[in-house]
Amino acid sequence: MKGKIISYISAKKFGFICGDDGESYFLHVSSLLDKANESKLVKDVVVEFEPTETPKGLAAKQVHVPDVNFKKQLVAFFTAKSNQPRYGYVVARHTLSTRFFKDQNEGRSHIKQLAADIGCNAILNTNVEKVTFSEGGEDFTMHSFSGDFALVTEDVPCNIDTECAESVEIIEAKVTAVAGQFQRVNNTEIKAKAKQLRKSNPRLIAAGVVIVGALFALSTLSMS
Repeated sequence: MKGKIISYISAKKFGFICGDDGESYFLHVSSLLDKANESKLVKDVVVEFEPTETPKGLAAKQVHVPDVNFKKQLVAFFTAKSNQPRYGYVVARHTLSTRFFKDQNEGRSHIKQLAADIGCNAILNTNVEKVTFSEGGEDFTMHSFSGDFALVTEDVPCNIDTECAESVEIIEAKVTAVAGQFQRVNNTEIKAKAKQLRKSNPRLIAAGVVIVGALFALSTLSMS
């Protein structure tokens, strides 16, 4: 029987095929006739397999993956606490830490807008740094958001050789453009954060230890 790949999670070595009969079949990497073809198990790739009933449901066995060409395209924007995306491949990565925000929602919106300004389609390793500021005799918590601004691509079946080649050139140009934009945006955030630290008297709370704000500000300025 023939069918199309619906999904495949390489980290877990399984996915699903939609057969020509309209049924969904479980696919495990161990069912591939040639394990070297695992990298070709992407959405919409047509495969041939032996439909098999198992105690847990329908499964694909003896899976044959024909020769197929791919083009590269960017995935939809997403954020993740993990270092790697669940799907796709990281082709560019730049780490950025934002200025401080009292309103966490404002900070989250800000870091997403920065990613859009830079041209990235993902933020990985998302994290938040909490710092207690003192100003006018009042203590309040500020938040700085950080993450790896990334370009994540996916492979899509393509039958036109020129289109496949052009997609690679487009992504390479995007990587170069992102690198330039990142430097501009990152420098702006570094300066804004340093200004906030100079203006107030922050105390960084980490592992239950309060670090005197003046020392933190000096160390931050020395690294900028």
